[in-house]
Amino acid sequence: MTSEPSIRSLPTGHSRGLLYVQDSVGQVRKHRHNVCGDHFLCHRTFHETFFILCDGIGSGVRANIAATMCAHRLLHLLSHGIPLSRASERVVSMMHRARTEVGIPFAAFSIAHILNHGQYTVISYESPAPLLVSRGVAESLPQSFLTRGHEVVAESGGHLRPGEALVLMTDGVTQAGLGRVKGTGWGEERVVAEINAILRRGVRPERLPEPILEQARVLSGGAHGDDTTLAVLSCRQAEVLNLLTGPPRIKGADRDFVEQFLAQEGCKVVCGSTTADIVARVTGQPLKVLELSTSFASPPTYQIPGIDLVTEGAVTLNQIYNILEEDLEDYQGGSCVGQICRMMRSADMIRLFVGGARNLGNQGLEFKQLGVLPRSLIVNLLVEKLRKMGKVVVEEKC
Repeated sequence: MTSEPSIRSLPTGHSRGLLYVQDSVGQVRKHRHNVCGDHFLCHRTFHETFFILCDGIGSGVRANIAATMCAHRLLHLLSHGIPLSRASERVVSMMHRARTEVGIPFAAFSIAHILNHGQYTVISYESPAPLLVSRGVAESLPQSFLTRGHEVVAESGGHLRPGEALVLMTDGVTQAGLGRVKGTGWGEERVVAEINAILRRGVRPERLPEPILEQARVLSGGAHGDDTTLAVLSCRQAEVLNLLTGPPRIKGADRDFVEQFLAQEGCKVVCGSTTADIVARVTGQPLKVLELSTSFASPPTYQIPGIDLVTEGAVTLNQIYNILEEDLEDYQGGSCVGQICRMMRSADMIRLFVGGARNLGNQGLEFKQLGVLPRSLIVNLLVEKLRKMGKVVVEEKC
């Protein structure tokens, strides 16, 4: 088995400022229905995370359509820069109309907005209060009640630290057992008590959805009486990878481009011999050859103090793209290729700094014969694949 390091095992002392929100969601549909009337979306960038949980009125297809439309409407507004308060007001106004007008789908919702330094806001409309899990204890978050769009919404806020989590749920959880237990079902206080009992047994917050949904089923007589969703948004330090490849299109931009790359927190990788020369010149550090190989599968590796890994450019990027999703457990060839693949797999967020200068050396027939795509094409393909893998990817071009 290879011992190549991931980002977590690298010995360099990078700062750890960015936070990452990992969502763990449990969801079941109402008994005797083919689709769930709850819908959730999670949208991440380098700056923030939005998690949207919607509960469509009724059950089945109609509820699913209402919840899906509501969630996508909210995400569309938020991802286009509309402030959270304004976006929620617009959708709540639509829900107000749905109470009296035929044909407008109605959905309750909760929106968690978490910035990458931990500050969060949760807006809830016709939904159970959010919970905070901190130091192994869950509690309901205090809420302020505001009038927006002729409806009442609840707002909570605070600051998440690594190891803490927010919990959102639909009323399928809090109303579990309605008609079978006292009151209006399980209830928020008893849900919190059950979560704390589970946490005391040593269960991690991200493992909460399964036992909570199972208890909701038991309380409801062995079958879920409503569409039911519980989401845990766990906060931890983000694993960040920065990769610089290609000289800038304008030679005079070398210093600014390299300094922007060096200023980022996280692991740093340079792909390209010319790029490595530029980094060494800008930093004033020596460029040392570590390994040269005649094998196409093993690109050369170099060393620049302060940079975690330095290797070749287009050839390496092509090989990374080709094996990124393969089983690398017993992979021994092309050490730097395998190492960067593992870095990308373990990273939550990846910044690609891509220079726009053309490399005429990679335009020869021998590169085309071997199927080596030029940097501009392979980077686009790599970005697409990484995003499909769930990575947050930002591309900086110069």
